[in-house]
Amino acid sequence: MRLLRNTRFRRLLIGETLSSFGDSAMYLSLAIWAKDLTGSDAAAGMIFLFLTVPALGAPLMGYVVDRVNRKPLLMWLYGGMALLVLSLLTVRTADQLWILYLVALGYGFLFATPARNALLKDLLPSTDAVEARSLLITARESVRIVSPAIGAGVYVAWGGGVLAVLDALTFGVAILLLASIRVTETRPISSGEGFRTQAAAGFRHVHQVPLLFHLVLTMIGYMLFAGLLESASFAAIDEGLGQAAAFFGVSASVQGAGSVLGGLLAGPLVRRLGESGSSGVGYAVVATGMGLCVTGELPLFLAGVALNGIGMPILAVALGTATHLYTPSRMQGRVNAAVTMVTNGGQALSIAAGAALIGLVDYRVMYVLMALAAVTGAVVVLFRPPPVPDVVPSVADEDTGQPVADDASEPTR
Repeated sequence: MRLLRNTRFRRLLIGETLSSFGDSAMYLSLAIWAKDLTGSDAAAGMIFLFLTVPALGAPLMGYVVDRVNRKPLLMWLYGGMALLVLSLLTVRTADQLWILYLVALGYGFLFATPARNALLKDLLPSTDAVEARSLLITARESVRIVSPAIGAGVYVAWGGGVLAVLDALTFGVAILLLASIRVTETRPISSGEGFRTQAAAGFRHVHQVPLLFHLVLTMIGYMLFAGLLESASFAAIDEGLGQAAAFFGVSASVQGAGSVLGGLLAGPLVRRLGESGSSGVGYAVVATGMGLCVTGELPLFLAGVALNGIGMPILAVALGTATHLYTPSRMQGRVNAAVTMVTNGGQALSIAAGAALIGLVDYRVMYVLMALAAVTGAVVVLFRPPPVPDVVPSVADEDTGQPVADDASEPTR
């Protein structure tokens, strides 16, 4: 791909891939760790709740991202996470389960901070937005083919402490690669408005861009059910398939393989069908996958997991591309934060519901509810989609000849 010849993006991609390898090996193993410490499916599912809760504070993080240079902020975040995961070296008994939750909370904070997405706006021209997001998701999901199984294997053989050290090392490499990238960032501009008004600007922007609003509203509707998967999947593996909790690593690897294909398909689909059309395809694929997971047959279950892996990156690339293209650079943090808060907030609610209901409701009912939510999403997003708005260029578009707003900028080294 042409974008891979871009040295700056290639370094960013390598750093993100290494960091994602350590992250997915670790945070997916956190759920297995919690299950082993307590014997509880709910305790394992709560790991994913703590991964999503920080999204509720996304507007504050988005405000900060739009007020500072994004590259140094990312480097500090990676350094902080490297130190935090090393606290897992102290975990020995179920009484220390809170440390696992604290680390999961830290991952959630890192994932919810929109610094990388905001940096992409100034790093790459608008013509590369779809391909960049497709490659980043493909790379991130590629590691899930092997990292969960490797993480589970390392956990079983040597314990979670070794995983913590390995993850800290990947953060260190990501910091070094990010430090080597030179990028000109749009200078932060103070509007003179109050904090609450500025922090809420991301929500206003989403509401004022009909296409963004349509895509986000549909995603919220699906995420209000999607979080049921985190607890239902453990029950499906245990009760439906008769497998040990560690089989979750195999399932995650299969989903990662599907996500690699989904990431590769997402770019061409978004370019051909647009953000709305490709989202409809993504929801339809997810719905089919959820339906296959209720059969209790191992081959069909894994096929359903793979289809879910294919569909979700398509949805992510479509929504991420729309956010990138139709939002100014110095609003990227707040708009991405607004999207993260409302979508991950809906997911957090459904994760909590899943953890509370898993002992009371058959896991197959949860899968059916998720399938119906995905079908509804496909119908809604394809029904009279809004017109495509004009692209908002950034300083990265200067070399492409596109008109750029008269914003001052400063280099970040």
